[in-house]
Amino acid sequence: MKDKIQYGNTLIDYSLEFSERKTLGIKVHPDKSVKVSAPKESSIEKVREKVKHKASWIIKQQDFFLSFHPLTPERKFISGETHLYLGRQYRLKLYKSNEAYVKLKGGYINVYVKDKDDKLAVQEQLKKWYREKAEKYFEVLFKRLKSISKSFYRDEPTLSYRWMKKRWGSCDKNGNIHLNFELIKAPKQCIEYVIIHELCHLKYLNHSTDFFNLLEKVYPDWKIIKDRLEKMMV
Repeated sequence: MKDKIQYGNTLIDYSLEFSERKTLGIKVHPDKSVKVSAPKESSIEKVREKVKHKASWIIKQQDFFLSFHPLTPERKFISGETHLYLGRQYRLKLYKSNEAYVKLKGGYINVYVKDKDDKLAVQEQLKKWYREKAEKYFEVLFKRLKSISKSFYRDEPTLSYRWMKKRWGSCDKNGNIHLNFELIKAPKQCIEYVIIHELCHLKYLNHSTDFFNLLEKVYPDWKIIKDRLEKMMV
């Protein structure tokens, strides 16, 4: 069932299910949705009271997940448009060519395609270039940074990449870390922060107090860099 509570000026919507359990549990998902699981004998008033008690934490988690949503505005892929690469803005310059490729020179990302007016072709060529740059760059950073987390895991973590719509990175229960190709547009420090963030999940696969204490210990400036990432990618 669906329910909601008012916390100050914020309305918190959540899905509620009753099950054979002893305590109430609250989960905040990356899409900002909230799921509450309560013991069968719980009254709706008691559930609302407990959700309200955890409202501050819920909002914090929602804000945290939201900050990791790639927010780069939709691009038109035309000459003169600005595009990011490693935190710097470059102008897009299109050239007609029988051979499709991308070359970074000066303050420009030069894209060579058969038809300059074919926006899809330009977009695909640019994505290919970003992907190739990301795979090399992320791997170098990951090899260096994972040494700080040797005590976090038993098995060697693996790194993979993909285009993501809602996250900069993720870590699963098997110790597989995934990074969003879009992250190659961010400054180096921001990429390092996301990698370290995910490495910390090898020890705590949640956003608990223990997780943030660990993150603070291994990367004291994480809040500053996280804020920079949020402001850079808009």
